[in-house]
Amino acid sequence: MSQDLVARALTSLRNRDFIAARTCIAAFAEDNPLELQHYLIRGLSDIALKDWNAALATFDEGTRIFPHQPQLWFNLGVAQENAGLFEEAAASFEYSLDLKPDQGEACGNLSNIYRRLGLFINAEKMAHQAYELGAPKAAALNCLGLALARQGKREESEKIFGQVLQLEPSNAHALLNLANCAIDRFDFAAAWPLYAAARAADNDPTIRHEEGLARLLAGDYATGWSLYEARLERSTGLRVQPNGPLWRGEPLAGKKLLLVAEQGFGDVIQFCRYGVPLASQGVTLSWIVPKSLQRLLADNLPGHVLAEGSDPLPTTDYWLPILSLPLITQRPAPADAPPAPYMRAAAAPGLPGIKKDKRKIGIVWSTSPTNERGYEKSMPIEMLAPLWGLKDVQFYAPFINPHLDDITQEPIRRLDNLIKDFADTAGLLIQLDCLVTVDTATAHLAGALGLKAFVLLPYCPDWRWGIRGSTTPFYPSVTLLRQPKPDDWESVIKQLIDHLS
Repeated sequence: MSQDLVARALTSLRNRDFIAARTCIAAFAEDNPLELQHYLIRGLSDIALKDWNAALATFDEGTRIFPHQPQLWFNLGVAQENAGLFEEAAASFEYSLDLKPDQGEACGNLSNIYRRLGLFINAEKMAHQAYELGAPKAAALNCLGLALARQGKREESEKIFGQVLQLEPSNAHALLNLANCAIDRFDFAAAWPLYAAARAADNDPTIRHEEGLARLLAGDYATGWSLYEARLERSTGLRVQPNGPLWRGEPLAGKKLLLVAEQGFGDVIQFCRYGVPLASQGVTLSWIVPKSLQRLLADNLPGHVLAEGSDPLPTTDYWLPILSLPLITQRPAPADAPPAPYMRAAAAPGLPGIKKDKRKIGIVWSTSPTNERGYEKSMPIEMLAPLWGLKDVQFYAPFINPHLDDITQEPIRRLDNLIKDFADTAGLLIQLDCLVTVDTATAHLAGALGLKAFVLLPYCPDWRWGIRGSTTPFYPSVTLLRQPKPDDWESVIKQLIDHLS
């Protein structure tokens, strides 16, 4: 009887009846210990059903019982990657390759993970290995092209994507990657048909999501926000997934609405403002946000602000991700945003070492290490050297980030020992004369507080800053300083010195 269950599970897996396959293995496990084959049947069914938590549990248990089976580690890596656990996924793929080095597919997956972690040279190396070890050529070349693009080797990467299309003219990933390359040089006319061809080839929500971002950058806000909703279909779209219906504009009087934080800290700071006017509609508002934002937002938002991972979700009639608010509240354009400033800072420790005759300038030169495009937004601290010649200035670093260790001889005072959360950061920022920052959450916080700030932008910036101009409707107190060509931070620093001199 037990072996019949395993046979049925295997047949169900082959017939793509993944629920039946899991059910059979679960029934088998009631009376029998699981062997390698059983973990693979159950775990592959979990992955096929995109039940990432179940897949994590299955393959985590399997690797503990059978630690020397490379296929278990490979599939654990797949589950971790789709759950957004990129460092853990890298370790699993690496160990799988230690056990069995000739896995082309594992090399390709590891290339993608290295790229997400900002290890672009390693990503390029793994993509070459994937190709040499017999991974599907198109997939391996796409990995290689992306790794090259992230190193600024734009022409090389476009040639690689062209090779993919020679192999497979309807390869959706190559079409998407070429479209994104066109966006990087603001060639919107070339990008739109490539996105359309990618969508025709594959209804992958990633394609619609990335075209949505491109449409927003181009100023096509109605189309952009609509396509951007595809992010909610992706496996890593939301950290918190409440039960109940999404709010789609129904009357809110007498109802309960939960607004859910998503993506980075800066996204939450920027877009929470869209939820504030809803409080006047007779709705009971709740918010679920990262713990480090809870105190700041509780002081500035109507309703009850809860912390992810520690507070239970409230009972609610509707819920909505915060970045869906511009679409649902029909405020698509930046000029439609509720005006800044819309936050205030609570008391915080005083800045150390203040001298009355000196300007106090905050400076942030690096984004979070987990930001996939942080390599474009960040600059080496050495690029800031011309600033040290400014007279009567004290520099402070009002953020927490591993790149604070870059400070060696630079005249910058660290403030991370005074910062527990963003409420502390806000309290420190209001004591500064101005802030100089790359595109980080600190930039959004300064804008939300109405503080004078200079935001240093790469040539092709995030959509919210637009493609030209030194001002933004989102934050009237902010001045935008843009690279005139890719990777040209030197020109940006010269612009900055002109403003600060």
